[in-house]
Amino acid sequence: MNSQGIDRDLKAYMQLKIDLLKIAECIDYCTEEKDKERFRTRALHYSKELKKLKESIEEVYGLKVCQCCSFTESK
Repeated sequence: MNSQGIDRDLKAYMQLKIDLLKIAECIDYCTEEKDKERFRTRALHYSKELKKLKESIEEVYGLKVCQCCSFTESK
């Protein structure tokens, strides 16, 4: 297994997750409905990308990515 590839992909996964959390926080602080909708759209996009990256990591590296961000080898 390529450890550099795993590290890179896991870092990208975690960064996407961080960005998604920041976007969700922005929704809470928006006062204008149009701004809230813009951030909701962005959150949806990030959520889809996060799901794709999760599936890719699981398929390529044989890791199980659970909801709590722990990574374990698939059996």
